[in-house]
Amino acid sequence: MTEKLKCGMPQDAHRPGPGEKKKSQQTLRSRILWFVAGAGVNYLFIATPFKYLQIHTTLSVAAISACSIGLSTSFFFLWNYFVNFKGDSRRRDALARYVAAVVCMWALSSLTLTLLKHVDFHLALSLPGGFPIDLDIVATQLFIGGFKFLVYHRWVFPVNSRKPLREEPVA
Repeated sequence: MTEKLKCGMPQDAHRPGPGEKKKSQQTLRSRILWFVAGAGVNYLFIATPFKYLQIHTTLSVAAISACSIGLSTSFFFLWNYFVNFKGDSRRRDALARYVAAVVCMWALSSLTLTLLKHVDFHLALSLPGGFPIDLDIVATQLFIGGFKFLVYHRWVFPVNSRKPLREEPVA
């Protein structure tokens, strides 16, 4: 016989079924995989213009950082909003939150990259084949990445299976 909870519902009523739990895990894995793949593309969108602007212009490190991060931010804004929109809310409803998050993350990333470039530790990493990796850009992504993941997946593009951020008053 099934034990009852205090509210009179069967004990198994709140447990997700095997299919629901597996789908939820696949969704999380898929999001994490795309997030990591995006980090590689993001690195290239930041490092390439940064190197180009550093060699061919006399802009300050802060301006170069802002431009490089801005290029990457613009690309991913368009990609995530128009191609890879995965929230349960409508695009129009998420737009204000998304723009606010994008601007904040751009400013935070630009500031972090500028600070790391000013504190030059002369750390370098070369992959086989002589492909140099800019560790300041990698560190910027690592510092900002976890916070960015939480902001985007909990606030900007929430999934309906989670609790709402606030209760809506019933009229």
